[in-house]
Amino acid sequence: MGRIYDSSILGLKPGKRKSERLDDGGSLVIWHKLRKSGGVKEFYFRKINPDRRETNIKIGVYPTITLANARIEADKLSKKSANCLDLKFILAEEERERVELELAAKRERTRLNNLGTLQQLFEVYRDKMKSEDRSSTEGVYKNLERYVTKPYPHLAARKANLITADDITDILHAMYKQGITTTVNRTRGDLHAAFNVGLTYDHDITKKRDDNLSFDIKINPVAKIKSLKKFERALSRHLSDNDLRIVWNSCTKYMNPVYASLLKVMVCTGFHPAELMRITTEDVDINEQAIYMLKTKTSNPNLIPLNRFAWHEIESRILEAGSSGLLFPSRVSNPKSDIYKRVSVLSNQVANMRPHLPMEAFTPRDIRRTVKTLMGKAGISKEIRDRIQNHATHDVSSKHYDRYDYWSEKTKAMKTWERWLANNVIETELEPTKVVSITG
Repeated sequence: MGRIYDSSILGLKPGKRKSERLDDGGSLVIWHKLRKSGGVKEFYFRKINPDRRETNIKIGVYPTITLANARIEADKLSKKSANCLDLKFILAEEERERVELELAAKRERTRLNNLGTLQQLFEVYRDKMKSEDRSSTEGVYKNLERYVTKPYPHLAARKANLITADDITDILHAMYKQGITTTVNRTRGDLHAAFNVGLTYDHDITKKRDDNLSFDIKINPVAKIKSLKKFERALSRHLSDNDLRIVWNSCTKYMNPVYASLLKVMVCTGFHPAELMRITTEDVDINEQAIYMLKTKTSNPNLIPLNRFAWHEIESRILEAGSSGLLFPSRVSNPKSDIYKRVSVLSNQVANMRPHLPMEAFTPRDIRRTVKTLMGKAGISKEIRDRIQNHATHDVSSKHYDRYDYWSEKTKAMKTWERWLANNVIETELEPTKVVSITG
């Protein structure tokens, strides 16, 4: 067994091989193999194991791999075989690990390429709100467009998981410097909610997107930024008995008939105007003289009996309902316009009426608070008032286990409220003796 040279390789006859011993054991072999297409000369690392079995590892074909490079590779295999019992097994494990690392790198590259931008995060947040039938969906998305994506296109195009608390601070600080007040807190809240959606998006078992979009958001960057309490108004205005009487008697004179009727139903029920504006004829139970609200502020359906005064308004609205079925459409040409734009029309109607009234200014939101307060004065318990107005319940029992509809309690409460309204508010229109209460 001598040293291999290029000349000896060139002179190697078909079927023959020549070996060269390696320092760490084993040998480099050049083998002139016979093939159907002719002869081929191949380099191998060859070692005789203690059990006399041969290990042959192909290195390459001469002259594609040169003698010098074949000797280098053979030396590496020689050193490796000196420290293991099964060289082929070790080489197979190394190849498997290499393939796994390559696949992992490929997956990571794909993941990085599929990471969503801030713009995409907002779109996912919008789609989630839309799937939950949230009435504020379009308003929230337009707000994010107006104050974030349009003025900061570089942030909108950045991966969402690279957005920092400093970026959010800059956005909100710019709004603050422009004199924007309450909307600063609203935008902060919308941003916080959007990033909360991104936190769990990648592991949402209910979704499987074809585009493999992910966000890899580890923390919510908005969490470090506090809302400004000085921009949150703690509203406390509620109307007195006399104020409510003035409003009841004046609304039909100074307001559009549809919105005057809406305001009266609010007085009778304490419902949120946006909830009432979604009501269609299908939501009214004529036999029970009740409203079944599916779309509410808390997303909890609410079945509410109506007193005589509310039913009078609802019955008249049913007769005038158009093809849309809405009881309180904003205008004939576009009865399904954005709910919050329609609520703003109510606010404008009330604002136009206020100068004609001998009382302190009020808004439609104050009516809901007024009803809650005066129902208490009429002797209705807070629990039933909460259930009539569908306020959220936070105790575990109410949230998860209590499925009782409180129909009889609500009916009794509405009878009490009807009597109170008749005696203290609507006596100029209906004498108390003419009030017909709901039978309990």
